[in-house]
Amino acid sequence: MLLTHGSSDAVLPAAALTVGNFDGIHRGHQAMLQRLLAGARERGLTSCVLTFEPHPREFFAPQRRPRA
Repeated sequence: MLLTHGSSDAVLPAAALTVGNFDGIHRGHQAMLQRLLAGARERGLTSCVLTFEPHPREFFAPQRRPRA
């Protein structure tokens, strides 16, 4: 696993990517991640998840931000 904060000079392999706010892995997230993994396997790619820290609501709707 590669974990970065901000920009990175890391050389990354070709990847199947999903982007979202993974603030818990509920059934919807599980189904989406299974699709990501299946698609990556079919294409011989690494699977990758891009998420945000802090949650975007911290900036755009602080009154509705997720509770810690």
